[in-house]
Amino acid sequence: MRNKKLIPFEVIQKAVAKEPEAVDTVLRYYTAHIKYLSMYKGHINDDTQY
Repeated sequence: MRNKKLIPFEVIQKAVAKEPEAVDTVLRYYTAHIKYLSMYKGHINDDTQY
């Protein structure tokens, strides 16, 4: 049984091949996780560059 919350493997392959739509899909999927990891002691770390 497949986990519906995971990104399909085909999308990941396309993102690795640098297709813009697939990269955008992956980034949207991980946005919350990226924001969480960029927090430092409960605050957003402003020292990081974009």
